[in-house]
Amino acid sequence: MRTTYSGLMQSKYFNPAFNSAIFDGPVRIYFAQFHESLALKIYFQLQQRFSDLMTRSKSLHQKNGRNILVMLYPNSDTFQMSFEGQDGFIISDELDEDTLIGINGPFEDDQLAKVLQAIQTALQAWERLPVDVQATL
Repeated sequence: MRTTYSGLMQSKYFNPAFNSAIFDGPVRIYFAQFHESLALKIYFQLQQRFSDLMTRSKSLHQKNGRNILVMLYPNSDTFQMSFEGQDGFIISDELDEDTLIGINGPFEDDQLAKVLQAIQTALQAWERLPVDVQATL
């Protein structure tokens, strides 16, 4: 993991409400315990819809140590504190060499595709890196 856990905790993106997480290879989903069912829905849909991509990404993760940090903020206030007034449902940013995806509060099922697309896009970006860069990241 390029971003250490203590580095993440000290960053502007971390919120004390994040008391739970799901780690699976390169994808790390942080959330408040009361959003566990939503976090699990994200995780299981990634596994079902993008199984080949997840397999390839796990291999790349072993080589480069990079992660996708999915932060499911408990509400729009906590989201705004981390993203300093930026509007939007999903905002991506870099934290060290990891990709951070901030999600503005819990969401309805009709927005799940947007969340999955953001994660898919971040994972596919790794595959577009030159091989020598992938190995040295």
